[in-house]
Amino acid sequence: MIISAGGVVLKERRVLLLRTRRGRWVLPKGHVEPAESLRQAALREVLEEAGIEARIRRRLGWKYFQFYVQGNIQSKRVLWFLMEQVSGEPRPLWREGFVEVAYMPEERLEKLNMHTSELSIVRKALRQEA
Repeated sequence: MIISAGGVVLKERRVLLLRTRRGRWVLPKGHVEPAESLRQAALREVLEEAGIEARIRRRLGWKYFQFYVQGNIQSKRVLWFLMEQVSGEPRPLWREGFVEVAYMPEERLEKLNMHTSELSIVRKALRQEA
């Protein structure tokens, strides 16, 4: 089981998303470094992957999903945090396969190619901000 942490960064009811080379829109997330807390990992991943320094507002909860790597099923749990931007300009981390970063308006989310689990955590964040 892989344990990761990520951030749902909201700005005026728009959510920070990254587009992969394959055209999927994802939230910034990633592994936890040794001696790093889940909160620290989430903040670091947002900065590394999207170029945004953020502040955690609250914990949103865990999401679980599975995916294939070279024909093998991998399981991952991600602890998500609701965040707000503190500084920085959005820029994708190319070496990790991200080609675009944008704050997407709430009304466009349903039409984007996103993982179901990530879309549900974005909806939860938006409900809490209503």
